Amino acid sequence: MNIYPALRSRMGTWDYYVVKMTARELSQNVMYASEIYEDKTLDEAVQRILEESRVKKYIVEYLKNQPHRFFSSIVVAALNGNPKFEPVEITADPRFTLAHNDQRFKQAFGVLQFDGTQKYYALDGQHRLSAIKTVLDRNNSLSDGAPRDVENDELSVIVVVPSEQDSRQSFMQKYRRLFSNLNRYAQKTDQATNIIMDEDDTFAILTRRLITDYTFFQSDALRQRDSTRIKTKKPKNLKTGDSYFTSLETLYDMNVALLSSSKRLSIGWGPDNEEGPDLKNFIRFRPSSEEYIDSLYDELLMYWDGLLAELPALHSDPTKMRFHEITDRDNKSGTDHLLFWPIGQQMLAEIARELLNTRLHDPENPAPDTVGYALKGLSKLEWQLHLAPWQYFLLVPTVTRTGKRRWVMRSEERAKAVRCGRIIQQWILGLEYDDDDFAKTLKSEWESFLIPGDRHTQETTDESWQQTVDEFWQQVKDRKAAMPW
Repeated sequence: MNIYPALRSRMGTWDYYVVKMTARELSQNVMYASEIYEDKTLDEAVQRILEESRVKKYIVEYLKNQPHRFFSSIVVAALNGNPKFEPVEITADPRFTLAHNDQRFKQAFGVLQFDGTQKYYALDGQHRLSAIKTVLDRNNSLSDGAPRDVENDELSVIVVVPSEQDSRQSFMQKYRRLFSNLNRYAQKTDQATNIIMDEDDTFAILTRRLITDYTFFQSDALRQRDSTRIKTKKPKNLKTGDSYFTSLETLYDMNVALLSSSKRLSIGWGPDNEEGPDLKNFIRFRPSSEEYIDSLYDELLMYWDGLLAELPALHSDPTKMRFHEITDRDNKSGTDHLLFWPIGQQMLAEIARELLNTRLHDPENPAPDTVGYALKGLSKLEWQLHLAPWQYFLLVPTVTRTGKRRWVMRSEERAKAVRCGRIIQQWILGLEYDDDDFAKTLKSEWESFLIPGDRHTQETTDESWQQTVDEFWQQVKDRKAAMPW
Protein backbone atom coordinates (compact mmCIF):
# COMPACT_ATOMS: atom_id res chain seq x y z
CA MET A 1 0.00 0.00 0.00
CA ASN A 2 1.17 3.53 -0.81
CA ILE A 3 -0.03 6.46 1.26
CA TYR A 4 0.59 10.14 0.58
CA PRO A 5 -0.52 13.40 2.20
CA ALA A 6 -2.74 15.02 -0.39
CA LEU A 7 -4.87 17.98 -1.36
CA ARG A 8 -7.92 17.16 -3.50
CA SER A 9 -8.87 19.63 -6.22
CA ARG A 10 -10.94 19.91 -9.37
CA MET A 11 -10.54 21.87 -12.59
CA GLY A 12 -12.77 21.45 -15.61
CA THR A 13 -13.51 17.73 -15.94
CA TRP A 14 -10.42 16.72 -13.98
CA ASP A 15 -10.37 15.52 -10.38
CA TYR A 16 -6.76 15.51 -9.26
CA TYR A 17 -4.60 15.33 -6.16
CA VAL A 18 -1.58 17.33 -5.11
CA VAL A 19 0.64 14.98 -3.12
CA LYS A 20 4.07 15.20 -1.56
CA MET A 21 6.69 12.66 -2.63
CA THR A 22 10.37 12.48 -1.84
CA ALA A 23 12.81 12.34 -4.72
CA ARG A 24 13.54 8.73 -3.77
CA GLU A 25 9.84 7.78 -3.91
CA LEU A 26 9.46 9.54 -7.24
CA SER A 27 12.52 7.77 -8.66
CA GLN A 28 11.45 4.32 -7.52
CA ASN A 29 7.73 4.50 -8.32
CA VAL A 30 7.17 6.74 -11.32
CA MET A 31 7.94 5.39 -14.79
CA TYR A 32 7.98 6.74 -18.32
CA ALA A 33 4.97 6.21 -20.55
CA SER A 34 7.08 4.04 -22.86
CA GLU A 35 7.53 1.57 -19.99
CA ILE A 36 3.77 1.14 -19.75
CA TYR A 37 2.69 1.52 -23.38
CA GLU A 38 4.35 0.48 -26.58
CA ASP A 39 3.75 3.88 -28.12
CA LYS A 40 5.03 2.91 -31.56
CA THR A 41 2.43 4.83 -33.52
CA LEU A 42 1.61 8.48 -33.23
CA ASP A 43 -2.01 7.90 -32.24
CA GLU A 44 -0.84 5.79 -29.30
CA ALA A 45 1.87 8.21 -28.12
CA VAL A 46 1.23 9.92 -24.81
CA GLN A 47 4.62 11.54 -24.26
CA ARG A 48 7.34 13.40 -26.11
CA ILE A 49 10.67 11.75 -26.91
CA LEU A 50 13.09 11.98 -24.00
CA GLU A 51 16.04 14.23 -24.87
CA GLU A 52 18.85 12.59 -22.92
CA SER A 53 21.42 15.26 -23.80
CA ARG A 54 19.21 17.93 -22.26
CA VAL A 55 18.91 15.84 -19.08
CA LYS A 56 22.65 15.17 -18.81
CA LYS A 57 23.96 18.60 -19.75
CA TYR A 58 21.54 20.79 -17.89
CA ILE A 59 19.10 19.26 -15.41
CA VAL A 60 21.49 16.77 -13.80
CA GLU A 61 24.12 19.48 -13.41
CA TYR A 62 21.48 21.76 -11.93
CA LEU A 63 20.54 19.19 -9.28
CA LYS A 64 24.18 18.51 -8.46
CA ASN A 65 25.40 22.09 -8.26
CA GLN A 66 22.48 24.28 -7.25
CA PRO A 67 21.85 24.30 -3.47
CA HIS A 68 18.74 26.41 -4.10
CA ARG A 69 17.34 23.80 -6.52
CA PHE A 70 13.60 23.79 -7.05
CA PHE A 71 11.21 22.07 -9.45
CA SER A 72 7.65 22.99 -10.32
CA SER A 73 5.03 20.27 -9.91
CA ILE A 74 5.44 17.07 -11.87
CA VAL A 75 2.20 15.76 -13.36
CA VAL A 76 1.79 12.01 -12.95
CA ALA A 77 -0.89 9.69 -14.32
CA ALA A 78 -1.86 6.87 -11.97
CA LEU A 79 -3.35 3.75 -13.52
CA ASN A 80 -5.07 1.03 -11.50
CA GLY A 81 -4.23 0.81 -7.78
CA ASN A 82 -7.81 1.39 -6.60
CA PRO A 83 -7.13 4.98 -5.41
CA LYS A 84 -9.00 6.10 -2.33
CA PHE A 85 -9.00 9.53 -0.73
CA GLU A 86 -9.63 9.74 3.00
CA PRO A 87 -10.41 13.33 4.02
CA VAL A 88 -9.25 14.89 7.23
CA GLU A 89 -11.74 17.57 8.20
CA ILE A 90 -9.92 20.44 9.82
CA THR A 91 -13.25 22.06 10.65
CA ALA A 92 -13.43 19.70 13.59
CA ASP A 93 -10.55 21.57 15.17
CA PRO A 94 -11.71 24.67 17.13
CA ARG A 95 -8.62 26.54 15.95
CA PHE A 96 -10.15 26.71 12.46
CA THR A 97 -13.59 28.09 13.29
CA LEU A 98 -13.36 30.54 10.37
CA ALA A 99 -13.29 27.57 7.99
CA HIS A 100 -16.45 25.92 9.31
CA ASN A 101 -18.74 27.46 6.69
CA ASP A 102 -16.27 27.53 3.80
CA GLN A 103 -16.82 24.66 1.38
CA ARG A 104 -13.20 24.85 0.20
CA PHE A 105 -12.03 23.37 3.50
CA LYS A 106 -14.46 20.45 3.59
CA GLN A 107 -12.89 17.20 2.41
CA ALA A 108 -10.04 19.07 0.72
CA PHE A 109 -7.19 17.80 2.90
CA GLY A 110 -6.47 14.16 3.52
CA VAL A 111 -4.61 10.99 2.63
CA LEU A 112 -4.47 9.37 -0.82
CA GLN A 113 -4.12 5.58 -0.72
CA PHE A 114 -3.23 3.07 -3.45
CA ASP A 115 -3.30 -0.69 -2.98
CA GLY A 116 0.16 -1.18 -4.51
CA THR A 117 -0.93 -2.38 -7.96
CA GLN A 118 -0.91 1.07 -9.48
CA LYS A 119 1.38 2.19 -12.27
CA TYR A 120 2.55 5.79 -12.32
CA TYR A 121 4.02 7.50 -15.33
CA ALA A 122 5.14 11.07 -15.85
CA LEU A 123 2.64 12.90 -18.00
CA ASP A 124 4.54 16.18 -17.73
CA GLY A 125 8.04 16.44 -16.25
CA GLN A 126 9.73 13.34 -17.67
CA HIS A 127 13.03 15.21 -18.17
CA ARG A 128 13.03 16.29 -14.53
CA LEU A 129 12.14 12.73 -13.53
CA SER A 130 15.00 11.36 -15.64
CA ALA A 131 17.44 13.76 -13.97
CA ILE A 132 16.28 12.68 -10.51
CA LYS A 133 16.66 8.99 -11.44
CA THR A 134 20.15 9.69 -12.81
CA VAL A 135 21.34 11.60 -9.76
CA LEU A 136 20.03 8.94 -7.36
CA ASP A 137 21.57 6.05 -9.31
CA ARG A 138 24.92 5.61 -7.57
CA ASN A 139 26.00 3.18 -10.31
CA ASN A 140 25.77 6.00 -12.83
CA SER A 141 28.94 8.08 -13.10
CA LEU A 142 26.80 11.17 -13.75
CA SER A 143 25.68 11.00 -10.11
CA ASP A 144 29.24 11.64 -8.90
CA GLY A 145 29.35 14.75 -6.78
CA ALA A 146 25.60 14.89 -6.15
CA PRO A 147 24.69 15.92 -2.59
CA ARG A 148 23.41 13.00 -0.51
CA ASP A 149 20.34 14.87 0.68
CA VAL A 150 18.86 15.09 -2.83
CA GLU A 151 16.98 11.85 -2.21
CA ASN A 152 15.12 13.51 0.68
CA ASP A 153 13.99 16.48 -1.40
CA GLU A 154 10.22 16.80 -1.21
CA LEU A 155 8.48 17.44 -4.49
CA SER A 156 5.00 18.52 -5.39
CA VAL A 157 3.38 15.88 -7.57
CA ILE A 158 0.02 16.34 -9.25
CA VAL A 159 -1.65 12.94 -9.60
CA VAL A 160 -4.43 12.53 -12.13
CA VAL A 161 -6.47 9.32 -12.25
CA PRO A 162 -8.89 8.01 -14.87
CA SER A 163 -12.54 7.88 -13.94
CA GLU A 164 -14.50 4.65 -13.87
CA GLN A 165 -16.33 5.72 -17.04
CA ASP A 166 -13.17 6.12 -19.12
CA SER A 167 -12.65 3.52 -21.83
CA ARG A 168 -9.10 2.88 -22.99
CA GLN A 169 -9.68 4.95 -26.12
CA SER A 170 -11.27 7.88 -24.31
CA PHE A 171 -8.61 7.66 -21.60
CA MET A 172 -5.77 7.91 -24.16
CA GLN A 173 -7.44 10.84 -25.90
CA LYS A 174 -8.05 12.60 -22.60
CA TYR A 175 -4.46 12.21 -21.44
CA ARG A 176 -2.95 13.28 -24.75
CA ARG A 177 -5.13 16.37 -24.64
CA LEU A 178 -3.93 17.11 -21.11
CA PHE A 179 -0.30 16.69 -22.17
CA SER A 180 -0.67 18.99 -25.17
CA ASN A 181 -2.50 21.61 -23.12
CA LEU A 182 0.20 21.56 -20.44
CA ASN A 183 2.88 22.25 -23.04
CA ARG A 184 1.03 24.34 -25.62
CA TYR A 185 0.27 27.19 -23.24
CA ALA A 186 3.57 27.08 -21.35
CA GLN A 187 5.74 30.06 -22.27
CA LYS A 188 9.37 30.61 -21.43
CA THR A 189 10.31 33.88 -19.83
CA ASP A 190 11.90 36.34 -22.25
CA GLN A 191 15.56 37.30 -22.06
CA ALA A 192 14.90 40.70 -20.49
CA THR A 193 12.93 39.11 -17.65
CA ASN A 194 15.71 36.57 -17.11
CA ILE A 195 18.31 39.34 -16.89
CA ILE A 196 16.19 41.25 -14.38
CA MET A 197 15.41 38.22 -12.20
CA ASP A 198 18.36 35.81 -12.51
CA GLU A 199 20.53 35.48 -9.38
CA ASP A 200 22.80 32.79 -10.84
CA ASP A 201 23.84 34.32 -14.16
CA THR A 202 26.83 36.51 -13.29
CA PHE A 203 26.39 38.68 -16.37
CA ALA A 204 22.78 39.40 -15.42
CA ILE A 205 23.97 40.41 -11.94
CA LEU A 206 26.68 42.67 -13.41
CA THR A 207 24.29 44.24 -15.91
CA ARG A 208 21.76 45.10 -13.21
CA ARG A 209 24.52 46.57 -11.06
CA LEU A 210 25.70 48.76 -13.93
CA ILE A 211 22.20 50.13 -14.43
CA THR A 212 21.73 50.95 -10.76
CA ASP A 213 25.26 52.12 -9.85
CA TYR A 214 27.14 53.33 -12.92
CA THR A 215 26.42 56.97 -13.70
CA PHE A 216 26.19 56.54 -17.47
CA PHE A 217 23.47 53.87 -17.20
CA GLN A 218 22.07 54.80 -13.83
CA SER A 219 18.38 54.57 -13.05
CA ASP A 220 16.35 54.31 -9.87
CA ALA A 221 16.75 50.70 -8.68
CA LEU A 222 13.16 50.64 -7.44
CA ARG A 223 11.93 51.66 -10.88
CA GLN A 224 14.42 49.66 -12.92
CA ARG A 225 11.90 48.68 -15.58
CA ASP A 226 11.25 52.35 -16.24
CA SER A 227 14.87 53.32 -16.88
CA THR A 228 15.18 56.17 -19.35
CA ARG A 229 18.67 54.99 -20.39
CA ILE A 230 18.17 51.24 -20.85
CA LYS A 231 15.10 49.80 -22.53
CA THR A 232 13.77 46.87 -20.51
CA LYS A 233 10.32 46.52 -22.05
CA LYS A 234 9.15 44.80 -25.21
CA PRO A 235 9.82 45.19 -28.02
CA LYS A 236 13.58 45.32 -27.47
CA ASN A 237 14.23 47.04 -30.81
CA LEU A 238 15.17 50.72 -30.76
CA LYS A 239 13.67 53.27 -33.09
CA THR A 240 14.13 56.88 -34.15
CA GLY A 241 13.45 59.28 -31.30
CA ASP A 242 13.91 56.76 -28.47
CA SER A 243 15.62 58.20 -25.40
CA TYR A 244 17.31 54.90 -24.59
CA PHE A 245 21.01 54.40 -25.15
CA THR A 246 20.44 50.69 -25.69
CA SER A 247 18.28 47.73 -24.69
CA LEU A 248 18.82 45.56 -21.64
CA GLU A 249 19.54 42.52 -23.81
CA THR A 250 22.17 44.38 -25.86
CA LEU A 251 23.87 45.76 -22.76
CA TYR A 252 24.02 42.23 -21.37
CA ASP A 253 25.56 40.89 -24.60
CA MET A 254 28.09 43.73 -24.66
CA ASN A 255 29.15 42.90 -21.11
CA VAL A 256 29.64 39.25 -22.05
CA ALA A 257 31.80 40.26 -25.02
CA LEU A 258 33.88 42.76 -23.04
CA LEU A 259 34.72 40.24 -20.32
CA SER A 260 35.35 37.30 -22.66
CA SER A 261 39.13 37.40 -22.77
CA SER A 262 41.01 34.83 -24.83
CA LYS A 263 42.15 33.02 -21.71
CA ARG A 264 38.64 32.76 -20.27
CA LEU A 265 37.34 31.39 -23.55
CA SER A 266 40.09 28.76 -23.60
CA ILE A 267 40.39 27.61 -19.96
CA GLY A 268 37.11 28.79 -18.45
CA TRP A 269 35.78 31.32 -15.99
CA GLY A 270 37.67 30.64 -12.79
CA PRO A 271 38.63 33.27 -10.18
CA ASP A 272 42.18 34.64 -10.26
CA ASN A 273 42.54 33.58 -13.91
CA GLU A 274 42.38 29.91 -12.98
CA GLU A 275 40.62 27.13 -14.85
CA GLY A 276 36.87 27.14 -14.43
CA PRO A 277 33.54 26.34 -16.07
CA ASP A 278 32.93 27.18 -19.70
CA LEU A 279 30.69 30.10 -20.56
CA LYS A 280 27.45 28.08 -20.67
CA ASN A 281 27.97 26.58 -17.22
CA PHE A 282 29.34 29.82 -15.78
CA ILE A 283 26.05 31.49 -16.69
CA ARG A 284 24.02 28.73 -15.05
CA PHE A 285 25.64 28.69 -11.61
CA ARG A 286 26.49 31.67 -9.42
CA PRO A 287 30.15 31.73 -8.36
CA SER A 288 30.69 30.70 -4.75
CA SER A 289 32.89 33.74 -4.21
CA GLU A 290 31.16 37.12 -4.08
CA GLU A 291 34.62 38.66 -4.29
CA TYR A 292 34.97 37.16 -7.76
CA ILE A 293 31.74 38.81 -8.89
CA ASP A 294 32.98 42.10 -7.45
CA SER A 295 36.30 41.75 -9.29
CA LEU A 296 34.49 41.16 -12.59
CA TYR A 297 32.37 44.24 -11.95
CA ASP A 298 35.45 46.36 -11.26
CA GLU A 299 37.02 45.04 -14.46
CA LEU A 300 33.88 45.84 -16.41
CA LEU A 301 33.89 49.38 -15.04
CA MET A 302 37.40 49.88 -16.43
CA TYR A 303 36.23 48.86 -19.89
CA TRP A 304 33.19 51.14 -19.84
CA ASP A 305 35.26 54.01 -18.46
CA GLY A 306 37.71 53.45 -21.30
CA LEU A 307 35.02 53.29 -23.99
CA LEU A 308 33.27 56.42 -22.76
CA ALA A 309 36.55 58.31 -22.57
CA GLU A 310 37.65 57.23 -26.05
CA LEU A 311 34.24 57.72 -27.67
CA PRO A 312 32.70 61.07 -26.61
CA ALA A 313 29.89 60.47 -29.11
CA LEU A 314 28.43 57.89 -26.72
CA HIS A 315 27.46 60.75 -24.39
CA SER A 316 25.24 62.29 -27.10
CA ASP A 317 21.49 62.55 -26.76
CA PRO A 318 20.11 59.25 -28.15
CA THR A 319 16.99 61.03 -29.46
CA LYS A 320 19.22 62.76 -32.05
CA MET A 321 21.39 59.81 -33.07
CA ARG A 322 19.04 57.46 -34.95
CA PHE A 323 17.76 59.15 -38.11
CA HIS A 324 17.99 57.00 -41.24
CA GLU A 325 16.32 59.69 -43.35
CA ILE A 326 18.87 62.51 -43.00
CA THR A 327 20.33 63.93 -46.23
CA ASP A 328 23.36 66.04 -47.08
CA ARG A 329 21.14 69.13 -47.30
CA ASP A 330 18.97 68.50 -44.29
CA ASN A 331 20.61 67.18 -41.13
CA LYS A 332 18.88 69.46 -38.63
CA SER A 333 16.94 66.59 -37.09
CA GLY A 334 20.07 64.69 -36.07
CA THR A 335 22.44 62.05 -37.37
CA ASP A 336 22.47 58.30 -37.92
CA HIS A 337 25.18 56.78 -35.76
CA LEU A 338 25.98 53.07 -35.84
CA LEU A 339 26.96 53.05 -32.15
CA PHE A 340 23.39 53.92 -31.20
CA TRP A 341 21.98 50.85 -32.90
CA PRO A 342 22.30 47.39 -31.25
CA ILE A 343 24.27 45.82 -34.13
CA GLY A 344 26.86 48.59 -33.90
CA GLN A 345 27.04 48.41 -30.12
CA GLN A 346 27.68 44.66 -30.22
CA MET A 347 30.28 45.23 -32.92
CA LEU A 348 31.96 47.84 -30.74
CA ALA A 349 32.17 45.48 -27.75
CA GLU A 350 33.70 42.72 -29.86
CA ILE A 351 36.25 45.06 -31.45
CA ALA A 352 37.13 46.50 -28.03
CA ARG A 353 37.73 42.99 -26.70
CA GLU A 354 40.06 42.25 -29.63
CA LEU A 355 41.99 45.45 -28.91
CA LEU A 356 42.32 44.46 -25.25
CA ASN A 357 43.48 40.95 -26.17
CA THR A 358 46.04 42.27 -28.66
CA ARG A 359 47.38 45.47 -27.18
CA LEU A 360 47.47 44.74 -23.46
CA HIS A 361 50.69 43.20 -22.22
CA ASP A 362 48.66 41.23 -19.65
CA PRO A 363 45.01 41.09 -20.81
CA GLU A 364 43.98 39.20 -17.67
CA ASN A 365 45.13 42.01 -15.38
CA PRO A 366 44.03 45.29 -16.96
CA ALA A 367 44.57 48.70 -15.42
CA PRO A 368 42.75 51.96 -16.25
CA ASP A 369 45.72 53.48 -18.07
CA THR A 370 46.49 50.36 -20.08
CA VAL A 371 42.82 49.96 -21.03
CA GLY A 372 42.76 53.56 -22.23
CA TYR A 373 45.84 52.91 -24.37
CA ALA A 374 44.39 49.68 -25.80
CA LEU A 375 41.18 51.37 -26.96
CA LYS A 376 42.90 54.22 -28.79
CA GLY A 377 41.69 54.71 -32.34
CA LEU A 378 38.05 53.72 -31.83
CA SER A 379 36.93 57.35 -31.98
CA LYS A 380 38.71 57.89 -35.31
CA LEU A 381 36.83 55.08 -37.01
CA GLU A 382 33.88 56.08 -39.17
CA TRP A 383 30.61 55.23 -37.41
CA GLN A 384 28.22 57.45 -39.39
CA LEU A 385 25.85 55.18 -41.31
CA HIS A 386 25.45 57.60 -44.24
CA LEU A 387 29.19 57.48 -44.91
CA ALA A 388 31.60 54.80 -46.13
CA PRO A 389 31.79 51.93 -45.60
CA TRP A 390 28.26 51.69 -44.19
CA GLN A 391 25.98 53.31 -46.79
CA TYR A 392 24.53 50.71 -49.20
CA PHE A 393 26.21 48.11 -46.94
CA LEU A 394 24.47 48.16 -43.55
CA LEU A 395 22.23 51.14 -44.30
CA VAL A 396 20.47 50.25 -47.54
CA PRO A 397 17.88 51.89 -49.81
CA THR A 398 14.41 50.50 -50.27
CA VAL A 399 11.19 51.60 -51.91
CA THR A 400 7.89 51.55 -50.05
CA ARG A 401 4.60 50.36 -51.57
CA THR A 402 3.71 53.98 -52.25
CA GLY A 403 6.91 54.39 -54.28
CA LYS A 404 8.76 56.45 -51.68
CA ARG A 405 12.49 55.90 -51.39
CA ARG A 406 13.80 55.42 -47.85
CA TRP A 407 16.77 54.06 -45.94
CA VAL A 408 16.57 51.03 -43.65
CA MET A 409 18.97 48.80 -41.76
CA ARG A 410 19.65 45.75 -43.89
CA SER A 411 17.93 42.47 -43.03
CA GLU A 412 19.18 40.20 -45.83
CA GLU A 413 22.37 38.38 -44.75
CA ARG A 414 22.68 40.84 -41.89
CA ALA A 415 24.89 38.66 -39.67
CA LYS A 416 27.40 38.05 -42.47
CA ALA A 417 27.47 41.74 -43.42
CA VAL A 418 27.97 42.80 -39.81
CA ARG A 419 30.83 40.33 -39.48
CA CYS A 420 32.42 41.81 -42.62
CA GLY A 421 31.98 45.32 -41.21
CA ARG A 422 33.65 44.30 -37.96
CA ILE A 423 36.61 42.87 -39.86
CA ILE A 424 36.92 46.12 -41.82
CA GLN A 425 37.10 48.12 -38.61
CA GLN A 426 39.60 45.68 -37.12
CA TRP A 427 41.70 45.92 -40.28
CA ILE A 428 41.75 49.71 -40.04
CA LEU A 429 42.86 49.39 -36.40
CA GLY A 430 45.71 47.06 -37.33
CA LEU A 431 44.13 43.91 -35.90
CA GLU A 432 44.05 42.10 -39.25
CA TYR A 433 46.59 41.48 -42.02
CA ASP A 434 47.74 44.66 -43.74
CA ASP A 435 49.05 43.22 -47.02
CA ASP A 436 47.59 44.04 -50.44
CA ASP A 437 46.05 40.60 -50.97
CA PHE A 438 44.06 40.82 -47.74
CA ALA A 439 42.86 44.34 -48.63
CA LYS A 440 41.72 43.18 -52.08
CA THR A 441 39.89 40.18 -50.64
CA LEU A 442 38.24 42.35 -48.01
CA LYS A 443 37.10 44.86 -50.62
CA SER A 444 35.66 42.07 -52.75
CA GLU A 445 33.72 40.67 -49.79
CA TRP A 446 32.44 44.14 -48.85
CA GLU A 447 31.31 44.80 -52.44
CA SER A 448 29.39 41.50 -52.50
CA PHE A 449 27.12 42.80 -49.74
CA LEU A 450 26.38 46.20 -51.30
CA ILE A 451 22.75 46.77 -52.25
CA PRO A 452 22.73 49.23 -55.16
CA GLY A 453 20.48 52.27 -55.27
CA ASP A 454 19.72 54.95 -57.82
CA ARG A 455 22.87 56.92 -56.87
CA HIS A 456 25.14 53.90 -56.56
CA THR A 457 27.69 53.22 -59.31
CA GLN A 458 31.04 51.46 -59.58
CA GLU A 459 32.65 54.88 -59.36
CA THR A 460 30.92 55.68 -56.08
CA THR A 461 31.82 52.20 -54.82
CA ASP A 462 35.50 52.77 -55.55
CA GLU A 463 35.34 56.21 -53.94
CA SER A 464 33.76 54.76 -50.81
CA TRP A 465 36.38 52.05 -50.51
CA GLN A 466 39.14 54.59 -51.05
CA GLN A 467 37.79 56.56 -48.08
CA THR A 468 38.05 53.38 -46.02
CA VAL A 469 41.62 52.80 -47.24
CA ASP A 470 42.47 56.40 -46.31
CA GLU A 471 41.18 55.68 -42.81
CA PHE A 472 43.44 52.65 -42.66
CA TRP A 473 46.55 54.64 -43.56
CA GLN A 474 45.66 57.46 -41.17
CA GLN A 475 45.44 54.95 -38.34
CA VAL A 476 48.81 53.50 -39.36
CA LYS A 477 50.29 57.00 -39.27
CA ASP A 478 48.71 57.74 -35.86
CA ARG A 479 50.03 54.48 -34.37
CA LYS A 480 53.55 55.22 -35.57
CA ALA A 481 53.38 58.73 -34.17
CA ALA A 482 52.31 57.33 -30.78
CA MET A 483 55.27 54.95 -30.54
CA PRO A 484 57.73 55.97 -27.80
CA TRP A 485 60.80 55.38 -30.00
